[in-house]
Amino acid sequence: MTKRYLTIPVVVAGLGLGAASLRAAEPQTQPTAADLMKQIDELQSKVTKLESQQQSAVTTKQVDDTVTRVLQDADKRSQLMQMEGFTAGWNNDRFQIGSANGDFTLMPYFHMQFRNTTNYDSSGNDNTENGFSLPRVKLGFDGTIWHNFQYYFRWNSGDADGGGGGGLNLEQAFVRWQYSDQMAFKAGQFVDPVFHEQLVNSDSQLAADRSLLNFIITGANESYTQGVDVIFTPANNWSVELGFTDGVNSGNSDFRDFPDNSANFGVVGRVEWAATGTKDNYKQFTAMGAKEDSLVFGAGIDWTQSGDTNNFLHTFDVQWTGMEGKLGVYGAFVGQWLNNGGGAGITGVTSIGDDDNYNWGVVVQAGYMLNENWEIFGRYDLTYLDDAIAVGAGTDTEDRFHEITGGVNYYFHGQHAKITVDLTWLPSGAPNGTSELGILSSDDDEFVLRGQFQIML
Repeated sequence: MTKRYLTIPVVVAGLGLGAASLRAAEPQTQPTAADLMKQIDELQSKVTKLESQQQSAVTTKQVDDTVTRVLQDADKRSQLMQMEGFTAGWNNDRFQIGSANGDFTLMPYFHMQFRNTTNYDSSGNDNTENGFSLPRVKLGFDGTIWHNFQYYFRWNSGDADGGGGGGLNLEQAFVRWQYSDQMAFKAGQFVDPVFHEQLVNSDSQLAADRSLLNFIITGANESYTQGVDVIFTPANNWSVELGFTDGVNSGNSDFRDFPDNSANFGVVGRVEWAATGTKDNYKQFTAMGAKEDSLVFGAGIDWTQSGDTNNFLHTFDVQWTGMEGKLGVYGAFVGQWLNNGGGAGITGVTSIGDDDNYNWGVVVQAGYMLNENWEIFGRYDLTYLDDAIAVGAGTDTEDRFHEITGGVNYYFHGQHAKITVDLTWLPSGAPNGTSELGILSSDDDEFVLRGQFQIML
């Protein structure tokens, strides 16, 4: 009821009571007009007080109801936050999903290379081959569990790196336990940690593919192995890795030495030292994005035994990044000592006969950023074999192979999207089994032109 309608009846009732009082007091002196006005003022004051009390009561109830609703809503939101405790977004150049406290993370990985290759062989009938291929279509994911456990899984369906060719071929699957700031343990299937050229991921190479030297010496574009190793990092610029494995090129094999894996066992080790700067840019060959100059040295060795045959792979490499992220230079010596005791051959390694032999080679390459998008590069590698191997379609053999490559990269968004065009000249031809590089067996001049588009998440 509003103030207007509440006041009128109260005033009327008051007047009625006043009149009754006057009638009862007729013998007495009649009240004056001033007395009546005083009574009306007192009644009006009482009415105002009653209205105020009534309004106060209504307001208090509304406040109590509002507070109750707010508390209930806050409780519901608190429960939802407990279920939704995760983050998602772009972090350190990767898309990441993780828990709010950072203990659990998941980062998807996708890598595709689409390539056109033209191969011209001047020997014989001047044969020319041209076509498209998908050297790599890789899927995977990595992340952390309880913050100090890291996992990594990757498959390839391309026509290289293990020969996926339409089916998913497992490349890497391992778990790494970060025991302390200076020590970690790794177990599973991973890249054999010897040659830096293989440890640099296929999406971060300078040319369209790795060198011919790397393929001849190791027998694979990337050598995968199964085993366990320990990584020791005494300082930010030092790292040492030691492992016990099934041997070089033992990926996707069972525990038996034969028939799946031709090696008995393998022992591997690698050390890396940043003389200046840090190893941040050591994961790629280009100087693009380098925040400071750096000079990094690396060395590695792998001893794989198969029967009575021992295969010792070894390397020494150096990489310099300078000129404010414009110039990157890399060089390496790689060697292979085969101690043949009459045992079985080693998977991916060239047949060596009965004598011990020593194969070696060198590779040097450099890339220069013209601006933030364009980069020119060049590479030279030489492979020197102790025993000559077959080349071409006939009975010719060769013990020295030269590879001279030059090209250009255009980066749309760093390594995530880029185009590579390079031209390779093989003045001494090439051995068998290197078609995944675009190189065919020949005993004379061979030219390979590759144009490649890469996209990577």
